[in-house]
Amino acid sequence: MLAVIASVVLLVITARLIGAQALTAGFTALGPVSVLAAAVLGFAATGAQALRWHLLAAAGGIRLGLGRALADCYASSFANMVLPGGLAGDAVRAAVYRDRGRRRWLSPLLAVGAERLSATTLLFAAAAVILSLHTSPALIAAAAAATVSFGCAIAAVVCMRGMGTRRQLVVWATSALSVAALVALFLVAMRALGGRIEPIVAIIGLAAMSLPVGVGGWGPRELSVGLLAGPLALHAESAVSAATAYGLLATASTLPGLAVLLWHWLRQPRQQG
Repeated sequence: MLAVIASVVLLVITARLIGAQALTAGFTALGPVSVLAAAVLGFAATGAQALRWHLLAAAGGIRLGLGRALADCYASSFANMVLPGGLAGDAVRAAVYRDRGRRRWLSPLLAVGAERLSATTLLFAAAAVILSLHTSPALIAAAAAATVSFGCAIAAVVCMRGMGTRRQLVVWATSALSVAALVALFLVAMRALGGRIEPIVAIIGLAAMSLPVGVGGWGPRELSVGLLAGPLALHAESAVSAATAYGLLATASTLPGLAVLLWHWLRQPRQQG
């Protein structure tokens, strides 16, 4: 409930500071082409995530086929988008495999943690680099992003301890691919709105929504790009509209996860019977 309230409060603040029209304009980005692009880029991001999850789970003694890994990642991504906190899907994924692996509970927790943290590390590192090219208060945000990236990197390395170097490199490479696909989807949202393509808005918005605040990134994403638009010499209304459009397209890209959850739910009565 607190997460829902947080999202609502942050969106209201954004509307008061930037304008409610900036939020509602994002809905105009929805169309056949943009939704199709969301599906394709969502598959690219989730496919890379699935390979990462497959390798990290195997390192902990949990054997998963790539198909199962892909289904797991789609389901957790959908849950993360629609449930409070943005981590519910990952928590459930760890719980599902709690009795598998070399160490009960710990093996799936480390695998899920490394999978999330590796991508978060790269995302905040990119935000730190881009923001550092501007003046204060962007430099303050850059320092904060660098700190988060450093902390996530250390945690990711700890979670991957004992894993082969080559496989760790694949984990980082697939993390980069996932981040690139999500940035591309943000740019698709900007193009669908007919505005300028500003990669920095995508990086800031994605970094903000990766924080466990609110529901589906709604609120932190819009407010962050709106507040930093001025120092970065960007159009605040366009940035907020792009953030809203991205939220809608990103949610659409995770809908296969709903199908996965429904399939598992429909199978349960048969298995119990």
